[in-house]
Amino acid sequence: MGNRGGMMRTIIGLTLFTAFCVLAFKLFEPVFVYRLGWEAMPSQFPMAQAQTPEDWRAAGQDLDQMLTDARTKLNAPSLSAAISVNGQIVWANAVGYEDVARKVPATAATSYRAGSTAKAVTSVMAGVLIGKGQIDLEAPLSKYMADLAAPMAGLTVRQVMSHTGGVRNYQLCFTCFPVWENLSTEHFAGTQRETLRAFEADPLIFNPGEGFAYTSLGFNAVGGVIEAASGKRFGAALTELVTGPLGMTATTVEDGRPGPARAVPYDTEAGRYKQAFPVDNSNKFPSGGMVASPSDLTKLGQAMIAATLFSAATRDRLIDPQELKDGTPNDQGYALGWRYNPKAEMSGGKRVTRRYGHHGTAQGATSFFQVYPDEGVVVSVMMNKGQQSLDALTTEAMPMVERVFQELDGREGAEN
Repeated sequence: MGNRGGMMRTIIGLTLFTAFCVLAFKLFEPVFVYRLGWEAMPSQFPMAQAQTPEDWRAAGQDLDQMLTDARTKLNAPSLSAAISVNGQIVWANAVGYEDVARKVPATAATSYRAGSTAKAVTSVMAGVLIGKGQIDLEAPLSKYMADLAAPMAGLTVRQVMSHTGGVRNYQLCFTCFPVWENLSTEHFAGTQRETLRAFEADPLIFNPGEGFAYTSLGFNAVGGVIEAASGKRFGAALTELVTGPLGMTATTVEDGRPGPARAVPYDTEAGRYKQAFPVDNSNKFPSGGMVASPSDLTKLGQAMIAATLFSAATRDRLIDPQELKDGTPNDQGYALGWRYNPKAEMSGGKRVTRRYGHHGTAQGATSFFQVYPDEGVVVSVMMNKGQQSLDALTTEAMPMVERVFQELDGREGAEN
């Protein structure tokens, strides 16, 4: 009897231990699997054929070399970039592999996870509806989502677009698998309004309009507003309002369906690579759940410069940095889905110009996206390598921007 009781205790103990191990694995899966599956990077990385008009050939050759060197420094499986001037792509190219394991070279048509650059795309979607009078920036979210719970229901569209509503950002969630909210692996097939149920009743971290706190969770509410105002699901609205009119054929929501020429997301370190943790971005389309190509993003930037999809007045509303209730500017120069700098220094301070854009990070991808409206220049650089910080990609992208300004200065001097 005693042996039988001891055996039962052992079985129960082993069962509980196994259950604990399974639970711990599911909660912290990204940590456990990170050390698994690493492979050596290839020794050679192919370069695509640059898309460059004849009068930009010399500058294009310099940019090709910069792109090659940048990929090496970044240890990225592939790096792709596009630059447009006054509505024309003057250079676009890619180096490396969109799929390393299958040795599929990246091209200028390859699409990458856009990360938070999606916020700029979503802003343009909202801008089209603002221009049509279908979205009111000062209206509470409850106007568009009547069943939204307090306190989120009382926030205005402007506040969630500018991160001044006091909504929290991603945090640890011990009822989620894995425990990090931003690393969800579950596919979400509902409306954008339904993505808000997980946090809509959470306390605000400050009174609406009295502070600034960057929050992708809060920005997702813009998707619910767009769906309500347009009468379409977010992906269909994206096509109708922005990507269709602008011919952005590589830009779409990341809804789990396969797409052509889509870069595999990776982590890399010390000459090795592995696929990034397989997150599902279907619950964050507006804030970080899109894929795009650099060439497509230059079309978006040029549409902003030319006010193609809405009036110049509407565009200026989107890029105007938002003030807090006390009249002070927010500390990031954040507008409505865009970051705006009226005095961006270039060429070592020799040039001061206006700039707006939105960079982004995602699992296995990073995006650099800037618009220089006074010069008509748009620059997008993307890679299928994730980073916690944008600094490394920005460091490599800015010399490309400088080379374009150098070319434009030379042409202006020749004309004079």
